Amino acid sequence: MRKIKVGVLGAYRGKQMINFCLGTDNAVLVAICDKNETTLEKQKNEHSDLNIAYYTDFDEFINHE
Repeated sequence: MRKIKVGVLGAYRGKQMINFCLGTDNAVLVAICDKNETTLEKQKNEHSDLNIAYYTDFDEFINHE
């Protein structure tokens, strides 16, 4: 089965979607974007073992693969 790639906008408000993607077999979390660097850093620390891109700039985020 192919997995869909998901990018989450909002590291705090998007926490439910982040958890869903990490817990399902049919999606893979590829990027998280948040302008709040502290909140984004918490996600980086929590998921440092995963291949997730982190962005503070929306334009860079939206152009992610």
